[in-house]
Amino acid sequence: MKSIAQPHCTGAVRGGRAPLVRGVLVAACLVVTTAACGENGPVGVDGGDRTDDLVCDLDRDLLVSETSPGAIPAITEPPMVTSGEPGAAYLSDEERILGVVVNGSARAYPHAVLDHHEVINDRIDGEWFTVTFCPLTGSGLRLDPHLGAERLDVAVSGLLFANNLVLYDRATGDVYGPQLEVAGRCSRFRDQSLALLPLVEMSWGEWQELYPNTLVVSSATGFNRNYRQSPYEEYRQDEDLLHDMPVDRSRPLKQRVLGIRDGDEGGIGFPFGELASALGSRGAVNREIGGAATTIFYQGDDGETAVAFYATAAGQDLTFSANADGTFSDAETGSTWRIDGLAVDGSLAGERLQVREDAFVVYWFAWRHFQPDAEVWTG
Repeated sequence: MKSIAQPHCTGAVRGGRAPLVRGVLVAACLVVTTAACGENGPVGVDGGDRTDDLVCDLDRDLLVSETSPGAIPAITEPPMVTSGEPGAAYLSDEERILGVVVNGSARAYPHAVLDHHEVINDRIDGEWFTVTFCPLTGSGLRLDPHLGAERLDVAVSGLLFANNLVLYDRATGDVYGPQLEVAGRCSRFRDQSLALLPLVEMSWGEWQELYPNTLVVSSATGFNRNYRQSPYEEYRQDEDLLHDMPVDRSRPLKQRVLGIRDGDEGGIGFPFGELASALGSRGAVNREIGGAATTIFYQGDDGETAVAFYATAAGQDLTFSANADGTFSDAETGSTWRIDGLAVDGSLAGERLQVREDAFVVYWFAWRHFQPDAEVWTG
């Protein structure tokens, strides 16, 4: 069981806007379809405090029954449109998206949709994956939903742990565990783990420039939602949390961090504030992480983007620096690279760096809770 003791802890944060966000979550169940509200509930859930009979390797003081299963409805194979179609009109260029590229096919999963659904199960060329986003912890992760031959129908349990989304299998009702634990922590999943898959976060405008033929989730999801309005807009702007928990106050609680996991509690976190201070409007960080040559591409424009790559292409490790035009160059061959890791000029043109599957963007308070032993990069 993970201890809640943290370096720099100065006490709990009280959720001053908790009633507002709670109201949004509860109201959500009133507008989803009857089928969605009637999904299988987590095992051991039969009203009242749904955590009473739940078996989890978690600190139960931080496990909260927030709303009913399906009140925040996961989507499976959402309708997709191109950027110029009416179904994409809800998106402005500044909106944040989670981007996926599989076999050359690009898809965007906007925060604007995930704020209302939190989990999207999708597939490209028959390859299933699950995109998860917790608005309370600012964390977007992509998972392989397979455990052996079984494919989980991943959905939102209605539980929270340390303010983080708790996932469950909609087909069986079995609770899996918190998104940011990655490994299963509850019920039959306690000795199993879904695998992380590569995912990047950036602005919709930047993603369109990189992938003009991208598909994006249509506003016509079949749910009665206004995707132009986020219920978490005010929450993102203040220091309040929904539920009390010990926090590390050495940085703004909701400063974004590019975290790279190493085991259950280690790794390294790159706070966006530190990246901006050390690199200015753009730059690259080169270092070995988890035994692998790694580079971080950072740019402060277009809402800030930071992406972690394995710094290897064509069988050689590379060292990168930023160019004034927003591209990056490697010292070994002088090739030019885009921020998504594609080489567009030089002897390595056409090569693509592999996005680290264990890297994701997350709020500072959540990164410090779930990865308490992780190094903090300070430039």
